[in-house]
Amino acid sequence: MELIDTVNTRHAKGVDFGTGHNLFPAEIHTITAIGINEGISITQLAEQLNVSKPTISDRVCKLVGKGLVVKEKQVENAKAVALGLTVRGQIAFAGHEAHHLEMYERFREYLGSETQSKIESISKTLTQFLSIARNLDNKGH
Repeated sequence: MELIDTVNTRHAKGVDFGTGHNLFPAEIHTITAIGINEGISITQLAEQLNVSKPTISDRVCKLVGKGLVVKEKQVENAKAVALGLTVRGQIAFAGHEAHHLEMYERFREYLGSETQSKIESISKTLTQFLSIARNLDNKGH
C-alpha cells in the first residue's frame, strides 16, 4: 500500500513532461496511445484503453484544449475522427517515454543482470494480487 500511496501522491497534481502542462496518468497514457497509434479513432482509443467512448471523448477534448492533441476528419469516413499529436503532444509523449526509460534504468541498477525476468515475475505477482482483490470486491468483502 505504501508503494501505491507514494505513486498516487507523486501524480496527484499531475506531471509536466516538458510541455508546461501537468498531465494526470489517464491523460499521458491517452497521449501515449495516440502517439503509438497515430490516426486512431475515438472508438478504437476507447477500446484500447478500456474506457467508455464518452470518457475518452471528454479526455480528448481537454487534451485538444491544452494544445496536445488534434482531431481531423478521416478521409474514408467523414463522420469518423482521426487523432494525432501536436508538436507539444509529441514533446509530452517523448517526455513520458524518457521518464519510463529512466525508471527502467533505475530498476536495472537495483535488480542487476536479470532485470527483465524479475520485472516480469513482479508484474505477474501483482496482476494475480489485483485479480484476488477484484474477486473479493465482487463477493462483497
